Amino acid sequence: MNKQQFKMRDLKIISVIAETRSIGGAATLLGIAQANVSKHLSDFETRIGLKIFERTTRYLALTQFGEALVPYINATLEKNEELANFISDYKHEKRGRVTIYGPTGVVSYLARSVIHKIKDIGDIHIHLKTYNLNRHEFFEGAEFPDDCDILITNTLPKDEGLVASYLTKYAVTAFATQEYLNRNPINSPDELVNHSCILIDSMMIDDANIWKFYPHDSDEVREFRVTGNYICDNSQNALELARNNLGIILAPKGNIQKYIQQGVLIPCFNHMHEWKLDLIAIFRKREYQPRRVQYVLDGVLENLRMQIEQDVNRE
Repeated sequence: MNKQQFKMRDLKIISVIAETRSIGGAATLLGIAQANVSKHLSDFETRIGLKIFERTTRYLALTQFGEALVPYINATLEKNEELANFISDYKHEKRGRVTIYGPTGVVSYLARSVIHKIKDIGDIHIHLKTYNLNRHEFFEGAEFPDDCDILITNTLPKDEGLVASYLTKYAVTAFATQEYLNRNPINSPDELVNHSCILIDSMMIDDANIWKFYPHDSDEVREFRVTGNYICDNSQNALELARNNLGIILAPKGNIQKYIQQGVLIPCFNHMHEWKLDLIAIFRKREYQPRRVQYVLDGVLENLRMQIEQDVNRE
C-alpha cells in the first residue's frame, strides 16, 4: 500500500477550518480566497477517500474521522514548526561548538595572538585542536577532519569542494642553542647531515625528515635529508629539546621570537637559508555554515591578517 504524502499548506488549511468551524473564517485568517480554501479541502478529501467535515448550508462539523485526524494534523504542524525553528536557529544564532584545527605552532599562535580578539561570542564554544600534516598531505592535499569547521594549515585541501583562503607566506629555518653550535659549528644546510636534528614523527621517511631550504639569493628549493636521536609528534616538544642543547630544529621565526630575543635559540646559518611555507585557511562554503561558524571564521581571518601585518611591520 502506497503511503500518502501531504503538503503542509493543505494540513494548515484543514487545521484552521477545524478551529474556526468556518470556510470563510479560515479564508480570512489565512489570507486566501474562500473558493480556494474550499477547493483545497475538497481535493484533500477526494485524495484520501474520506470526509473530514460534514457540510450543510447552516453549519460545518467534523466527522468521526475528522475528530480523530485533526490532533495528528496539529501535531505534524507543530513538529514542522519546531524543525523550521531549529534550522533557523542553527543558521543564524551564535550558539554551539566551533572547532579550529592547525599544526602545533599555528594553534599556539592563534591562542596567543588571535582568539582573545574575537569579541561577543555569545554561547559559542571554540575548540582548538592540533592537526599536523603528514608528508603525503604536503603533496596530495590536506584532509579535513569530520568535526572540523576551520583548518589553518600549509597546503591546499584534498577535497576541492572546500574553500581555501590564502593568508600569507612565512619562513622557517634552522635554529639551535649557542651551546650546541659552539660544540657543533655549522655554516650551511649541506652540513646538516653531520648534525643531530630533532625530527617530527609525521614527517618521517626511512628514519629521517626532509628539510627544504632556498639557498641564499636563489629561487630553487633544495632538499636535505636530516637525522637525529630525538623524534617528537609536535613542534612544541621539539622546541623544548632544542632548548636543552639536544639538536637543531626547523621552526618559523615568529613562533620562537621570544627565545631568539632571550638568546636561547639562534639561527644556524650566517646567510639566511629559509623554506617558505604557505599559510592557508580551509573551510566549507559559507552557504553550508551555521551562523556561529561564520562569525568565528570572520573573526579569525580578520584578526589573523591584522596580526600577520603587524608582525611583518615589526620585522
